[in-house]
Amino acid sequence: MEWLNGLHVDSVPYLLQERARRFPSSIAYIFPERDQRYTWAEIWREVLPLARGMHRNGVRKGDRVAFLMTGRMELILSMYAAACLGAVLVPINAYSKKEELAGYLNESRPALMIIGAHGHQQHYPSMLRQLAEARDGRSEGGFIPSSVYVVADSDERLQGFRPYSELAAAGNLAGSDEWKEAIRHVASRDPLILLFTSGTLGVPKGVLRTTASFLIASAGKGESSSPLRKLMLGLNTRIMQAFKLLNLLPLYHMGGFATILTNLKSTNVPTVMLSRFHPIEALSAIEKERCKVLVGTPYMLQRMVAAPERAAFNLSSLLGAAFTSAAVTPSILQKVTSELRLQFFLVSYGSSEAGSVASGTCIRKEHLRGFLIPLLFRIVKHTNLLGGLIPYEAFMKESASLAGKVDPHVEIRIVDPATGEELPAGEQGEVWIRSHRVMRYANDRTERPAFTEDGWYRSGDLGWLNERKHLAIAGRIHRIISRGGEKISPIEIENIIMEHEEVEDALVIGVPDSLYGEEVCACIVPKSGSFLTSDRLKQELAPRLSAFKLPRTFIFLSQLPLSPTGKISIAEMKQLAEQEIHVARRHA
Repeated sequence: MEWLNGLHVDSVPYLLQERARRFPSSIAYIFPERDQRYTWAEIWREVLPLARGMHRNGVRKGDRVAFLMTGRMELILSMYAAACLGAVLVPINAYSKKEELAGYLNESRPALMIIGAHGHQQHYPSMLRQLAEARDGRSEGGFIPSSVYVVADSDERLQGFRPYSELAAAGNLAGSDEWKEAIRHVASRDPLILLFTSGTLGVPKGVLRTTASFLIASAGKGESSSPLRKLMLGLNTRIMQAFKLLNLLPLYHMGGFATILTNLKSTNVPTVMLSRFHPIEALSAIEKERCKVLVGTPYMLQRMVAAPERAAFNLSSLLGAAFTSAAVTPSILQKVTSELRLQFFLVSYGSSEAGSVASGTCIRKEHLRGFLIPLLFRIVKHTNLLGGLIPYEAFMKESASLAGKVDPHVEIRIVDPATGEELPAGEQGEVWIRSHRVMRYANDRTERPAFTEDGWYRSGDLGWLNERKHLAIAGRIHRIISRGGEKISPIEIENIIMEHEEVEDALVIGVPDSLYGEEVCACIVPKSGSFLTSDRLKQELAPRLSAFKLPRTFIFLSQLPLSPTGKISIAEMKQLAEQEIHVARRHA
C-alpha cells in the first residue's frame, strides 16, 4: 500500500491515510442494499488511483467536482479522491429534475462530474445528455463539464459518457508524480465542499465550507494533546467499533456529509447507509446490521415508528438516536424514544451556513444508574461531538424544540427580527449566530443580506435562551401565521394537536384568506383505525386554544410529504392545502 509523506495535518488525505495506517481492518462504511462493506485500508487503496485519474483529467486544487447519484460506496470513494486533490466537492440533490440540475451546474461550473446510472425513477445520463443537447451552441452551455463518468452496470446506457471504471484505470497508468505534490498542498483551511441549502424560501443557495469548519473546535486553537485526552480518544476508537451507526441522511445534506467527515477523525464508528431513505429499508438495516444508533431528521424517525411493518423487525440492538436538521418537539421526542425504547437521544442545531451551533444529550432516567450508557457518554464526549447532559424533564417542559447547550466557541444573539435590537434573556426573537464555523454563500443575491458586516449570520429561525442558557427553537420566521394582525406560532398548535390520542402526525400552516390575510390550516395524519372528523377535532381543541388560533380548516392525509432532505416539505404541503380548500369551497 502506498503511503505519502509531508501531508498537512487534519486535511482529508492526512486523515484518510492515518485511518488506513492505524485501523486498516476496521469497517468504515456499509451499504447493505448493495452488499458493500469497506475497511479503511480498502478505501485508501481505491482512493489514490481515483485521485490520480482525476488529476490526469485536469482536476486541480480549487476546481469543482460534481456528484449526482443515490447512496453507494463509489460516491464516498470519489468524494474522498477529489478532496485529496484539494478540489471542491459539489454533491447534487439526487431528486433533482432536469432544470434544477441545470441550475446547480450553472452555479457550480464543475471541471469534472461523476453520476450514477439512475435513481428516483430518473436516468441521470439521459437527463444530462438532454441538457447538453439543449444548450449546445449557446453561450450559457459551458456549465456541463467535458469529463463525465457514470457509475453503472455494463448493460447500462451511458449516453456517450465514460464508465466510472476508466477513471481509476487512468490513474493506474504510468506518469509523473505531480498528483502526489498536489495532495501535499491540501490543507484543512481550504474550501472543501459547496453545499446547497434546502431552498425553502426560493432558489437553493450554495454555501462553501472548509474541512476545518467540520473538524476543529475553535478557530486558531489546537486540540488538547494531554495524555488523558489521548487515552480517551484511543479508548473511544476501539469501543465505537462495536456501535454501528445508521445514517439516514443523504450525502448532499449537511448532516449526512458531516457524519462521514467527522468519522475520519473523531469516532471511527462503522457507518451503515442506505441508497435512499425508506422506512422499511431503514428498519431492515437495523435488524440486519444490529445498529445501535440512528441519525436522521425527526420526521424520518417518525416514519419508521409509524410504519405498520415495524413489528416484523427485531430492533432490540437500538440504544439511541440523534435528531438532526429540523426542530424536534417534546411530543415527537416522547413518541419516538418510547416506541423504539431508546436509552438515550441527542439533539443538535445547526445549518449549512452556520455549521454546528448547539447540542445536548439525554440519558433516560431509568438508564442513568446503569454502567454502559453513562460510560459511553463520558468517552465520546472527549471527541467534542456531544453537548452536555440535559435532564429529560428539561426537554419535556419546553413549549418548543430544545436545541441544547450552545457550543463554547459559538456566539448567540436573540434579536427583534424587525429592528435588529437585541432582546432580553428569555424573550423570543430571531437567532443570530457568529463563530469560525459560519460560512458565507458562494453567490448571495438576496435583497436582505443573511450576514451582517460584523460577521453575524441571520438564521431566519425564531428562538430564545432559557434560564439555563439552553437554546430553544420555535420555528422558522416565514412559517409564522399572520391572521388579521395576530402573529400565531404553528408549533404551539401542533404540540397541542399531537397530544390527541388519535393523531399520528400534524402540521399547521397558514393559507391565504381574503378577510384575514391568512387563516390557520391543520394537516392531520390520523392513527390507523381512527375515525377523526374536522368537527370533532375542532370541538376537542377549542377549550385549549384561543379562538383566533383554532384551525379553521382540517385536512386529513395518510402521511405528510417529505422533502429530499427528510424534512416536511412546507411548500408542497401549502400547495396541497390550497388545492383542497379551493375544491371544498367550490363544492360548498
